[in-house]
Amino acid sequence: MHYGRYPSYAALILLAWGSILLALPNSSQAAPVFANAVTNGIVDISGLKEASGIAASRNNPGVLWTENDSGNPAVVYAIDSQGRSLGTYALPGNTDNEDIGIGPGPVTNVSYLYVADIGDNNTNRSSIAIYQIPEPAVYLEQTNHPVISKAMKGARTIILKYPDGAHDAEAEFTDPVTGDWFVLTKASTSRIYTAPKALLDMTNNITLSFVRSLAFNVPSGADISPLGDEIIVRQEDFARLWPRTDDQSISSAFNNVPTPIPVVGTANGEPNGEAIGFDYYGSGYFTLSDSSTIQPLYYFARTSFDGPTPPDTLVPMASTWKYLDDGSDAGTAWQSPGFDDSAWSSGSAQLGYGDGDEQTVVSFGPDPNNKYITTYFRKTFTATNANRIAALTLKLVVDDGAVVYLNGSSIATVNLSAGAGYHAPATAMPTALRDAWQSYTVDPKLLVEGTNTLAVEVHLASTNSADMSFDLQLIATDAPFLTAITPLANQMQIFLAGSSNSPTTIEVSQDLTNWTTLGSLILTNGTGVFPDGGVANFSSRFYRALRTIP
Repeated sequence: MHYGRYPSYAALILLAWGSILLALPNSSQAAPVFANAVTNGIVDISGLKEASGIAASRNNPGVLWTENDSGNPAVVYAIDSQGRSLGTYALPGNTDNEDIGIGPGPVTNVSYLYVADIGDNNTNRSSIAIYQIPEPAVYLEQTNHPVISKAMKGARTIILKYPDGAHDAEAEFTDPVTGDWFVLTKASTSRIYTAPKALLDMTNNITLSFVRSLAFNVPSGADISPLGDEIIVRQEDFARLWPRTDDQSISSAFNNVPTPIPVVGTANGEPNGEAIGFDYYGSGYFTLSDSSTIQPLYYFARTSFDGPTPPDTLVPMASTWKYLDDGSDAGTAWQSPGFDDSAWSSGSAQLGYGDGDEQTVVSFGPDPNNKYITTYFRKTFTATNANRIAALTLKLVVDDGAVVYLNGSSIATVNLSAGAGYHAPATAMPTALRDAWQSYTVDPKLLVEGTNTLAVEVHLASTNSADMSFDLQLIATDAPFLTAITPLANQMQIFLAGSSNSPTTIEVSQDLTNWTTLGSLILTNGTGVFPDGGVANFSSRFYRALRTIP
């Protein structure tokens, strides 16, 4: 679908009195539609016998997480989108792990795994648990050598109790907007309970609060979209999607009319299907069967025009970087685009040493007890239509500290003081975050059309640090779109989509030359509606949406 973007980071729709000359589907009024299942692959992994949940990584493109339920080792499985093993990662426990999800946690710029140890077939558990872990970096090249029971740094066991006795449950999700965690009991009328983020962040023992009842028969899996605007719940043979509008609570969202969405079901080859999860940006969804004999990995693509626009990866993880690892002081010229780095070494990320997961091992010098404090990295990349990019996100794995420059401007400083010299040690990275992606918002105006340059200096915390790690992603989100218009009696309603929580300005013109600002709004959860009350007595009227530049 062509969205008719205006050539200067804007979107354009043409209206004529009494008719719409160019319009796009009104996504806020129509129910989402998904295609029937496509088999992405067969999950045939030793030990993975009862996959009861699935979650798409938000930070590792193409990576999915799943887990066995009771009677199996306490691990989660990382697989790719074709169902191939990337490895197993150790968990604190598995009384009956029934679902897995991803959401915010104690550190605001880190994504966390939530493994839900919530199953209770005999309804006799005095408590249940969730295992909250900073999501580690996982690489698709691990299909060649899957890791085995790798420890996940920073794993927490949070003990939960129902306020009204034991319940069996298999479905959970964490609200990306509020950070609150929700569990849906497995009953003919499900009961929903919550643990608020404020408690999750400060204690490992929580009494859940009852939220509401839900007329859904024995839910076996659930997920919420990355923007928090859609909730899906399934059982073996059917599933439903609830839309969630701006500022709606989870409880209120479940009052909305749900849309039936397809699953394969027992009769068509998905016996005991329990797992369901959105893809990494919330367009389609995956399902997986809790079956010891057959586990197809199914994908359901969205066919309606109401889904999110996929992000544009300017610099992917595992990219090739130039690096200088000789312990010298590179000064400041290396930060600039015109610097000649042709004499530097080159290698793929992760780069570093000491952890055993590096694609490129860099030098720390001749003395392991007196390592070089600073290592330098550079990379060029291409940005096209740079003035249409509304949001830019840097994702960084680093141990211990770093300063990141884009075209010579500092865009992130991690565990270092401003202006730190080349031999200045960093503050030690907390152990829990040493494998995790951390996200930083970057001003997109720093991009230039064509070739751009990233430059990074990574610092150790001390000269006898055991390890050093570095990888980086740069993700772009395009400018806002005018997605639909609805003529009402006395106004036009203009529907917009774009980067979540982005400020957006609406302009109007009658001749495509002279533009007047109507106003602005925040695209909460990535969508918004703007009313234009000045629609009387015009022969043509043009709208465009632009990102607001502070």
